[in-house]
Amino acid sequence: MIKGFDQKKFLAQLPKVWNEIYSVLKGHGLVPTLVGGSVRDFFLLGQIGNDWDVELTHPVNAFNKDEWKRLGAELTKFGKVSFLPYEIIRLDIQSLQFEFSPPRKEIYRSDWQEGGHSNFNAEFNLNLPFDEAVLRRDFTVNAIGLRFQSLSDIELLDPLHGLNHLQEKNLLHCGQDFEKDPIRFLRAIRFSLKLNLKITSELMTILSSMPLKGISPSYVWSEMQKSSKPVLMFRRLLEWQKLRGELKLPYSSEMLAVHWDELERMMADSTKHENWIMALEWVNCPASEWLNFFHLNSQHFDRLARWASSTKSFTSMMPEVFHGEFEDIIKKPEFDLLFDWYFSTKNLLQKNPSLQLLKMIDEFLPHWTHLYRFEALKDVKHIDPPLRAKYQLWNLCQRL
Repeated sequence: MIKGFDQKKFLAQLPKVWNEIYSVLKGHGLVPTLVGGSVRDFFLLGQIGNDWDVELTHPVNAFNKDEWKRLGAELTKFGKVSFLPYEIIRLDIQSLQFEFSPPRKEIYRSDWQEGGHSNFNAEFNLNLPFDEAVLRRDFTVNAIGLRFQSLSDIELLDPLHGLNHLQEKNLLHCGQDFEKDPIRFLRAIRFSLKLNLKITSELMTILSSMPLKGISPSYVWSEMQKSSKPVLMFRRLLEWQKLRGELKLPYSSEMLAVHWDELERMMADSTKHENWIMALEWVNCPASEWLNFFHLNSQHFDRLARWASSTKSFTSMMPEVFHGEFEDIIKKPEFDLLFDWYFSTKNLLQKNPSLQLLKMIDEFLPHWTHLYRFEALKDVKHIDPPLRAKYQLWNLCQRL
C-alpha cells in the first residue's frame, strides 16, 4: 500500500502518551524523528506499530551525557526506563516501547575484520544532519524518517530513496561500511524473506565477499526467529553456505534437499529448539549436529532425539502386533520398544506439557493416537507389581 505520506492517517494513530512525551523532549530543545521499522511498516501496512525508534536532534547543543541522563530520569514518570549501550534510552509503557537515541557516526577500528557486531567507536552528535546519520543504518527501507516539527506538522525524510525501494521491492544497503558488520549478512536474508524484497546485484556482491567471522550461533537463531519463516531462512542459509563455507552451519543443503516439506510439516513450532530436534531426527538428519552447533547438549534434548527416532519406528507397526494373550505379547521384543516409547512420551509431557508430542502422534501415527486418549486400568492390584505397568499397556493395545 506504499503511496505518498498520509500525514492525517499517521497522526490519527499516535498513542495518547506521545503528546506528553513530546512536551518533555521539547522542553529539552530536542527534535524527535521516528525512524526504522515502525516507519517502514507504516508505509507497508498502514500501521505504526508499538516499537518506536526515535532519533533526537538539537539545533545548537552538543551531546552532553549528564543532560542525557536527566532526560532519562524525567521520562520515568511515563514508565520503566532503561539505559542501553550507545546512549539509548529505552522507555516501556505497557505494550509500547520507545528507544530514544542521539544521532551518531560509527568509526570502525582498524582491525574490524577480526571483530564482530560492535567493532566500532561511536561519535554522538545532536546536530548531525539526517542524510549523514542514516548512513550507519543497514538498509534504505529502514532509513526513512518522520520528523516532528510540531505535534501536527510531520516532515518526511528519505535521503536514500527507501520509499522507492519499498515500492520496487528492492533491498539495498545504506553506506560504505555495511560490510563491516557481519550480522548484516543475516539481516539481509531475513528482510528479503520477511518483506519479500529482492537482494540487488550490488548488495549480492557485498554479501558474497564480506567477512563473516563475527556470526555466532546465537545470532543465527535470533535472525531466524525474527524472519517469521525460520525453516525457510535456514534453507536459504544452507544455500549460501555453498558459497560462504565459513558459516559452518549444521547439515548441508544437499542433506536436507528432499526433506524440506516433511521438515516443515513436522515442525509444530519452529521457535523452539525441541521441535527442530525432533523434526530433524524424524527426517534422518542426526539431531546431534544441531545440538553441537547451538551448544544445546543436555539430557533433555538427547531424550527428545531418541524419542523422535523411536517414534518413527511405529509408523510401520500396527496395534494388531500386540493383540493376543498377555503372557505371549510381553515376550515380544517389539513390546519392550512400545513400553519404552509409551512411558517416555508420558514422562516428557509430564515434565514439559507444552511439547507438541501428541500433536505429532495425531498427525503421523493416527493408528496409535488413542493409546494416549484411553484411560489406563486403575484396579490392577491383582497383577504382580513388576508387571502392572506392562499389563496396563497391554490392555490399552487390546482396545486399539
